Amino acid sequence: MQIAAETVAIIPASPLSGLQISRLQQALEGLTPDQLNWASGYLAGQGAVLPAAQPVANDSPVMTILYATHGGNARNVAEALAAKARNHGYTSRLVSAEAYRPRDLSKERLLIVVISTQGEGEPPESARELFKFLKGKNTTSLADLQYAIFGLGDSSYEFFCQAAKDLEHLLQARNARNLVARVDADVDFETRTSEWNQVVLKEVEQVIPTDQARIIPLQQPHTSVRYDRNHPYQSAVLEKRRITTEDAVSEIDHLVLEIDPDAIRYQPGDALGLFFRNDPEQIDEILSRTGLSGETDVSLQGETLSLSKVLSERLELTQLHPAVASAWASLSDNPELIAINKDKNKLRHFCHERQFIDLLTAYPADVDAEGLVNLLHRQQPRLYSIASSQSTYEDEIHLTVSALQYKAHGRQHLGGASGYLTRRIDEGDSLDIYVAENTNFRLPTDGNIPIIMIGTGTGVAPYRAFLQARESQGSTGQNWLVFGNRHFHHDFLYQTDWLTYRKAGLLDRISVAFSRDDANRAYVQNRLSDEGVEIYRWLQEGAHLYVCGGLNMEKAVSQSLKEIIRLHGRVDEESAAEQFESLRTQGRYLRDVY
Repeated sequence: MQIAAETVAIIPASPLSGLQISRLQQALEGLTPDQLNWASGYLAGQGAVLPAAQPVANDSPVMTILYATHGGNARNVAEALAAKARNHGYTSRLVSAEAYRPRDLSKERLLIVVISTQGEGEPPESARELFKFLKGKNTTSLADLQYAIFGLGDSSYEFFCQAAKDLEHLLQARNARNLVARVDADVDFETRTSEWNQVVLKEVEQVIPTDQARIIPLQQPHTSVRYDRNHPYQSAVLEKRRITTEDAVSEIDHLVLEIDPDAIRYQPGDALGLFFRNDPEQIDEILSRTGLSGETDVSLQGETLSLSKVLSERLELTQLHPAVASAWASLSDNPELIAINKDKNKLRHFCHERQFIDLLTAYPADVDAEGLVNLLHRQQPRLYSIASSQSTYEDEIHLTVSALQYKAHGRQHLGGASGYLTRRIDEGDSLDIYVAENTNFRLPTDGNIPIIMIGTGTGVAPYRAFLQARESQGSTGQNWLVFGNRHFHHDFLYQTDWLTYRKAGLLDRISVAFSRDDANRAYVQNRLSDEGVEIYRWLQEGAHLYVCGGLNMEKAVSQSLKEIIRLHGRVDEESAAEQFESLRTQGRYLRDVY
């Protein structure tokens, strides 16, 4: 075709391959001038709405983006980087640490890691094998590897981003080189994510050849809607009822939330992230003590909102962060607060037992509306273990919520999310939620495998989901629940459910420990020791153990289990510790602790 041939001839450096030019010529064959003009406008319009031209990367990924997460934040950061890399034309391999083979490190050239820290400076469960490999006796050199690490943590804890620091140390010990400086991101990590993405990709461009052909994609990739902390799902509260007695020390509610099963999917062991609204009375007191008007407009991340709305829905008021207290010390110019601020350990302890209103009351300072908004951190969603199985309740999510309440510094305190869920919402109200996957706290794929479920307080919630799932799946494996709380008559959470499952033959054993019913103060670890013979027998038969609850409880449980292995396996302490570690390596000892 003469017109097409002449057009191609005057293009100085075509971004199209020979095959693409041939196809374009075939498409234009026989078109009239009017049709050609229309096609030209059509293609120009397509170009205006499509992403910028992208380099064609090789079929093999040029980098591996590895994430190790507990609550899902590390995955979100990693996915954002992978998307930006794709827009720059780079293929990447996005993989969870649990699905990554550590020995593949020797084959990597560019490794980007996003990792959170849990417990007392430990890496997430999904990264255990990676750390174990790097700490091992093998002498594999990683001199050809360049890495970048984005650590997620909370500086109010002593071991801030410790997993990221330890990982870098292990990589450097094997001669790996950093592509960019490690980032230790605090709770407000979103502000650092986009900056880090740009820095990483800029350095990647220096490493990866850029003289690759460029194409314009024919269509934008289709992506389904995914609800996460940045795009939460709005759910209605269907049911709310208290499951402890009125005279119980703990106020614990059972909540049922409505979901669309086509939009929200979850598995037993997952958690639910949710946002909440702060206490209106506390907001009024903050405004009164600062002399600010709630009607004042303020700017937050490009939005203009009233100060009252921002304090209610966007900012953190109940978890006092050291960075906030440090900034307030400068504002107040109070010698006592300044002295506390100089000692990190004292500052952490100071913040641990206070909310922002305590700081404001004890150490007044002058601040304007914009200054207050810039000083406070953004509200972080709270995570709650899901207490239902979608195989039983397809369009519902159940939660077990304990109201955090305590008296200190001359006032009664109530937790932000727990206070909202137990005191300030009713049936019919809505909540912004998202599912936080917990792939390291899953039922065994083989339903014949026995399981031992150990939990205290609201830590029993996921086991309700476990038993519902096993019942619906017709699993034949034995189930043993070990539950602890304060009082049998006041705090035996979901007692009716467990008795029903016991009578039905689904729950084979149940052992309870109520620490305040007598002077003996029995805890779950004591109950395990009492049942040591049976615990050891179940372990020998391949049982999986689950522990959900506080970190200190889990430590006591792990010690009890090591002693059971030593005593009933008739081995020394070192061998018992090795056998216990083997349970973790085999994925037979799983934790969900906080």
